[in-house]
Amino acid sequence: MIENERILENLEKIGFGRKEAEIFLELIKNPGANGSQVAKALGYPRTTVYQNLDILQKKGYINSYLDKEITLYETIDLNELFESYKKDVNTATRFLKDELNKVEISGKQKQFYNLNSFEDVKEKIRNILKKAEKIVYINTNLDLFEFEKEFKKLKEKGVRVILFSFNSIDYMSLGLETYIRDSFNSNVTDSEKRIMMAVDLSTAIIASNYEGEFCGTYSENKLLVNIVTEHIKNDIHLMKLEDTFGKGINKIMTLDF
Repeated sequence: MIENERILENLEKIGFGRKEAEIFLELIKNPGANGSQVAKALGYPRTTVYQNLDILQKKGYINSYLDKEITLYETIDLNELFESYKKDVNTATRFLKDELNKVEISGKQKQFYNLNSFEDVKEKIRNILKKAEKIVYINTNLDLFEFEKEFKKLKEKGVRVILFSFNSIDYMSLGLETYIRDSFNSNVTDSEKRIMMAVDLSTAIIASNYEGEFCGTYSENKLLVNIVTEHIKNDIHLMKLEDTFGKGINKIMTLDF
């Protein structure tokens, strides 16, 4: 019957094996049946039925009792079963939520995650800014007032935010430590947008629309985080050298490949 099949499928969803579910359902229909009767009703070998009856009893789903030296079986009260199950699931969920976040990946590289739209990129930027605790490095020509709320929170927390940019925009109200390199002039209204950002030397995001659609990559991979961090720091060092020795220093330091 279709209804029986749906019951069996849902019993499986809460941890019953298929044969366990079928035997459990049979005992609901015929409480007080013995193993031979269950085996005959389901068409299974008695050894298979008794093995699963033993499993169900150990799990606490059924009880057994003797009647004239014959072992009979019945399910526990269904309300008791599902209240117990709900309690176990809630307890397990709370435990796993707390503990799995503490598990560290050992011997494996952290993965790279694709961001497939500008909205995805902005949402990820907001999320990692909210988690920043010490320092944020940014290289972008995006309008950062888009993230005004997040930057003001970081300012309140005392998080240092270092921005390197080619855009002369005043971000003082956001609490950003800004370094502007005016060797080039790329306005935020230009069609090509980009951002590189590293947070607390632990997470990084790179994104642009250089190939059409705005897309990017987010990762906690240490190599990517270090590359983004050092790239931004080197841009700032070069800018300071230009300020001190003139823009000709750029030709001296540039490798001709």
